[in-house]
Amino acid sequence: MKKGCILFLMLVLVAVLAACTGIPPAGEENGTAHSELLIAYDSQEGIIQETAALLQETLGGDLYAIKEGASGDFTPYEFVLLGFSAESNNLPQTIQSFLLSNSFGAKTIYPFVFGEGNEASAIFSVLSQLQPGALLGDSALLFTADTKEEEITEWARGLGLSDLPSLPESPGSTVSTASVTPDQQQVLYLWDEGNMPAVTEYTVNHGGYSDDPDFRPYLTSFPVPEGTPVKGAVLICPGGAFQFRSDQPEGVEVAEALRELGYQSFVVDYRLRPYTQQESALDLARAVRFVRAHAAEYGIAENDIAVMGFSAGGILCGEMLLHFDGQTDGTALDPDYVPDALDAVSADAAACGMIYSFYGRLSVGTTDVELLRSGNLPPTFYCYGTRDPFYDQFLANADAAERAGVSVERLQLDEMPHGFGARGGWITSYDAWLTEIFANQ
Repeated sequence: MKKGCILFLMLVLVAVLAACTGIPPAGEENGTAHSELLIAYDSQEGIIQETAALLQETLGGDLYAIKEGASGDFTPYEFVLLGFSAESNNLPQTIQSFLLSNSFGAKTIYPFVFGEGNEASAIFSVLSQLQPGALLGDSALLFTADTKEEEITEWARGLGLSDLPSLPESPGSTVSTASVTPDQQQVLYLWDEGNMPAVTEYTVNHGGYSDDPDFRPYLTSFPVPEGTPVKGAVLICPGGAFQFRSDQPEGVEVAEALRELGYQSFVVDYRLRPYTQQESALDLARAVRFVRAHAAEYGIAENDIAVMGFSAGGILCGEMLLHFDGQTDGTALDPDYVPDALDAVSADAAACGMIYSFYGRLSVGTTDVELLRSGNLPPTFYCYGTRDPFYDQFLANADAAERAGVSVERLQLDEMPHGFGARGGWITSYDAWLTEIFANQ
């Protein structure tokens, strides 16, 4: 009888603790306001449960308790904090099965791992093998029983995931009306309110889309530091399978690196689903026109403008260069669009960076030589890893571009997966290539 009472009290205590810490039952979610962040953890480990709850308290996000065979729809999430115990970099079977049974393509994974003998590089290597299409964060939390709570929260805050995107100061801060401040960062809407070319009718978000219907595309500038010679401008399109934008690893971090090398850098937050690839391409074309219109203020020659994209962002660059550069404006898609002064400016680019990407559409690189030839494409820099699931398509797309007369530069990163962002040392090679392109204009 006493044993039965004690067991009952223990179950009640566990339930109360779960309720207090916000830990849901295995395989279920418990959410907060940060809908782009998922904190998935091994439900069999008490220390991992507690750490997951602490991370949610620090960053917000949705908790997901992993059990054997657990699967779910993780489409809305851009970032995944993945918690488990490991010894000497060996992942538990529950976590391996979870990763193999679910797709985290284009999502950024940050592991938090309890145990001894673990190394961040080895953990990331295992994760990339199980999820070759995922992006890998630039930090892992490796902790033990001696790790203090403050160290965990400090790591979480250092990820920058709790920071909301900086939106323009007012609805009137658009590329058509704002005064340019080349020495200060600016965030500007690309289209005037009520005059954005579109063919998609999007009025209600039922939870399946990253952006709400009132989203307006915008660009963020990253000025060249004072005293650094200006080489030109690069517009950067982060990837995310047109479901979200990986702004931090494929936007901000790349822009920060390029600005230090002398490139006026701009991250383009373009439209996502349910909008089409074509509508998104018009956003990039609009950004190119803005930079060219203010080339003198940015200290660049008006032809020294390059576009670059990661994964889906590179596909977007290709769509723009194939169909929406030059003088093509929003009326090509939307006859109700009213052109303005910026539409008289060319959207041509002098170079294209395809970082684990290709000309084509989502997941499908084109090998249509005549299509590529018809686009009069600029010199193109391909960079990809040998462990990327799209590796063969990168090679075939680059081959087709060369047959179409496009000047192609290739940089292969051995043993690198999809989603390496600014890592891998490729930016130095890209800088040398682009410097030569601009010099030969």
